[in-house]
Amino acid sequence: MRHRVHAGYTLLLPLRPERVEAARAWLAAAELPFDRCRTTHFATITILPADEYRKQPLPATLLFATSFCGPADAHVEELVQAMGSELRALFAHCESFSSTRDLTELITANRHSDCFYSGMQNISPDDVSRQAKLRDAIEQWLGAGNITGTAVKVRGRIQELVRSREDLKWALEPDPVAPGTWVAMHGRSLAIVAALVPIVGLSIAGLFFHPTIVAAVWLGLLLIVAAIVFSIRLSEDEQTYVSGRPADADVRALAATQNRPVINEFVIAGRIKEEGVMRPMFLRAALWLVAWLVQGIPRLRTPMEIPTVATARWIAADRGRRLIFISNYTNAAEAYVRDFIDFPTGARDINISFGFGRGYPKTHWIINGGAATDPNAFAYVVAEHQRPAAYWYRGPNANLSIDNIRINRQIREGLVGTCTEGEAQKWLHLL
Repeated sequence: MRHRVHAGYTLLLPLRPERVEAARAWLAAAELPFDRCRTTHFATITILPADEYRKQPLPATLLFATSFCGPADAHVEELVQAMGSELRALFAHCESFSSTRDLTELITANRHSDCFYSGMQNISPDDVSRQAKLRDAIEQWLGAGNITGTAVKVRGRIQELVRSREDLKWALEPDPVAPGTWVAMHGRSLAIVAALVPIVGLSIAGLFFHPTIVAAVWLGLLLIVAAIVFSIRLSEDEQTYVSGRPADADVRALAATQNRPVINEFVIAGRIKEEGVMRPMFLRAALWLVAWLVQGIPRLRTPMEIPTVATARWIAADRGRRLIFISNYTNAAEAYVRDFIDFPTGARDINISFGFGRGYPKTHWIINGGAATDPNAFAYVVAEHQRPAAYWYRGPNANLSIDNIRINRQIREGLVGTCTEGEAQKWLHLL
């Protein structure tokens, strides 16, 4: 049994300059059979236009990003089997493609790291669909006037209903945790432990033999970190450009692409602020740490939750010179953007993950200022760099909000085992 941990698979493939428009036309007419892929929740494909950062060219790039569940190698295998010929036709516009190159090798070699958040962790598209059908069946039964007696008795009769139907009885079985789930969800924590244990061990041992050298090494590292942070602080004061209110016509054009029921999607992509030479390196490090916090640190904290978000991902592309954000969400676009700062510590978190983007309001020591003092400018920078997706796959569950997906899962979990009258009442209120 494979685990169902949700992750992002991001490909960034520079396009051949003479094939950019051909790639754009191909995507406009594309019909990719993602519905054959049982591991794929969402997929976004678009083209990032050529740009320039500090007089360094940023090439036109094909962005291919999926949100999937399970092991990455199984997901790649499924993509190749389901749409190998279509992917070859698409990737033929890219610099790294050749007709003789193995498609699986091409995909795995060009995977780009990302900071990925999921609001529906450890669940497959099939799980989402059948849990929604389970809820519909229970609500239909309750709607026929079967709410009589205590909450425990009503729950018991619901269990009998589920047990009597071949298409629902699976819900009475505990949902097993597949091998590898914990490792997949906390891989960054394991990487940190693996790196720190030998470093700390060697430092302690060194104190007994060469304490001066150990102290000098640690002092040097602290000074390097302090110099990088101070360099960023100086570059904050140098910033001159902040995004302004976009034209109404531009806002309406973007909004017209994001009024789908119930799930919507957007892509934000643009170069980072040009003030300060340390920004690209610091951005990559910051997003790695944010991804670690999003995963959750075992026994210390739970993963963060962003209201209305099914998936979100930040990518430090072009060696940290271009920042990309992709999201699948429930809401209108403007209200969704406000969701990021309408909760405690929200503006601070946004400063870390978005604050290096060109046009973002001025920050102070990275986490202060920014969206906390100028939330309108945060909305403006999103609008300035937002790009319509050339191709978007929203899966078989596009008519379910993230709240409904979570509630459906709780309903399924509440069918298993025994409960008190109070617990049964709380469970019935989910229906």
